[in-house]
Amino acid sequence: MNIKVLFLNVLSILWLGSTFGIAQGYEIKVSIKGYTNDTLLLGYHYGDKQYIKDTSVSKSGSFVFKADTLLEPGMYLIVLQPDHQFFQILIDSGKQKFSVESDTSDLSGHLKFKGSSLNFDFNKYIDFISDNRLKADSIGRLINEKANKEEITKLKRLLEDIDKAVKAKQNHIIEAQPNSILSLLIRWTLDVELPEFDGTEEEKNEKAFYYYKNHYFDYADFLDDRSVRLPLFSSKLDRYMQKLTVQIPDSINSSLDYILSKCKVGSDLFKYVLSTQLNNYANSKYVGMDAVYVHLVEDYYGKGKAPWIDPESLAKMTSDAKALKPLLIDKIAPNITVFKQDSTPISLHDVKANYTILLIWAPDCGHCKQSMPSIKKFYDEYKSKGVEIFAVCSKTGPDEKSCWDGVSQLGMGDWINTSDPQHKSKFRLIYDVKTTPQVYFLDKNKKILTKKIAGEQFKEVMDKIIALEKNEAK
Repeated sequence: MNIKVLFLNVLSILWLGSTFGIAQGYEIKVSIKGYTNDTLLLGYHYGDKQYIKDTSVSKSGSFVFKADTLLEPGMYLIVLQPDHQFFQILIDSGKQKFSVESDTSDLSGHLKFKGSSLNFDFNKYIDFISDNRLKADSIGRLINEKANKEEITKLKRLLEDIDKAVKAKQNHIIEAQPNSILSLLIRWTLDVELPEFDGTEEEKNEKAFYYYKNHYFDYADFLDDRSVRLPLFSSKLDRYMQKLTVQIPDSINSSLDYILSKCKVGSDLFKYVLSTQLNNYANSKYVGMDAVYVHLVEDYYGKGKAPWIDPESLAKMTSDAKALKPLLIDKIAPNITVFKQDSTPISLHDVKANYTILLIWAPDCGHCKQSMPSIKKFYDEYKSKGVEIFAVCSKTGPDEKSCWDGVSQLGMGDWINTSDPQHKSKFRLIYDVKTTPQVYFLDKNKKILTKKIAGEQFKEVMDKIIALEKNEAK
C-alpha cells in the first residue's frame, strides 16, 4: 500500500468524532474560545455536497444545537461565521448528546469532547496518523536527497515499518469497534494491496489494473447507509466510475449495475448512486452518454426500483428514454420520408453513400447560420470520399416557405435539401427535435456512428471515422 496515498485519504477528512447512546433527540453543546460572532451553524455531508442542518445563536459564546429527533448518522460540520472555518464531528446512532470545546487559534488542535468516547479514540487515531505522516514525509525527502543505495534501502524499510504500524492501528480499531462509524470511516480509506505479478512490464501493469479494479471495493460496505453521509464514499465512487471504468456506455452501465447490485434497493446508498449517476449522464457533455440515461431509466426507474420518484416525473423520464432509445449510437437511424422543393418524396434510407450526415436545421437558427460555411467547406472536400448530407428543414406549415430562402441564402444547394410542410413524417418527434441543429453521422447501412457534432468539427470527426474503419478492415 502506498503510505502517502493512505495519509492523503485519511487526512482529507480532518478531525472527526462520534458518539453512542439512547435515542432521545440530539443536543450538542459547543464552546469556542475567541469566537465573537453570535451565530454558529451545524452542517452535514451528503455524498459530495454539504448542507446546513441547524443554526444556534448565542451572545455568551456557548452554543447549543438541539432537537427532539435524532440526527442521521454521518459526518457533520461545526461552521463558524462569517469566514466559514469549520471542524468536523461524527454522529452515530443512539445517544447524540455531548459537548465540544475548541479555540479559534487552532480549531482542530484544541478540540476536546465530553460524553463521546469515540471522539476521544478518533482524536488519538488522528494524532497517530499525523505523527506518522510527518515521519514519512521527512523520510521521503531524505530518500530524494540520498545517492547511496544502502542508505536508501534503510530509509525505505523505515517507510515500510510506518506502513505496517498504520495498518495495525486501523485493524485494531476495526476489530475492537466493528460496528462503529469510526470503523466504517476507516474502511472507506483502505486501499487495495497489490500482489506481485509475472510477465512483461506491460502484462504486469495490465494484471495490476484489473486486480485493483476487481478488489477496489473489498473493504467498502454498501449496505450501511451511514456511508452516504461520509465524504469518502462519493469520492471513492467517483474514482471507480471515472478512472477505473472505460468511458463508453456499455462499460459505464456494467459498472453502475455492479455497484447498485451491492446496495439494498431503496436504501439511502442505492438512492444516492442511482439519482446522482442518472443526473450526471443526463447532463453529460460527452456524445453517446444518453445510452446510460436510457439504461438507468429502463432497468431501474421503469421497474419500480426508485419509489421516491413522483408519478409525473417518472412518466416524463420514461417518455424521454423511449424517445432517445432509437437514436442511440450503433442503432439504425429511424427512416423518414420527406420532400424536396419540387415536392418529390425522398427517404433517408434511400440515400446511397458510404456516409450520410443527417442535418436537421432551421433558417432562423443562429448556430445553423454560423456553422453553415464550415459545413459547406467540409462537403466540398468530402463528397468525393463518399459523404452525402441529407438536410431536413425543421419548419412546417406556413413557415416552411422560409426553408428554401434559407437554402439559397446560406449556399446549401449542393447537397440533398428537404422539408416536410405537413409534418407527415413526424421527423421532429422521431428525432426528438427540441433545438436545432441536430446532427447524425450514419454509415452506409444508416447505423448511427456519432451525433450532436458542431459543424466546425465535421472534418475532424469524419477523419477519425474513416481512419477507424480502415484500421478495422485490416
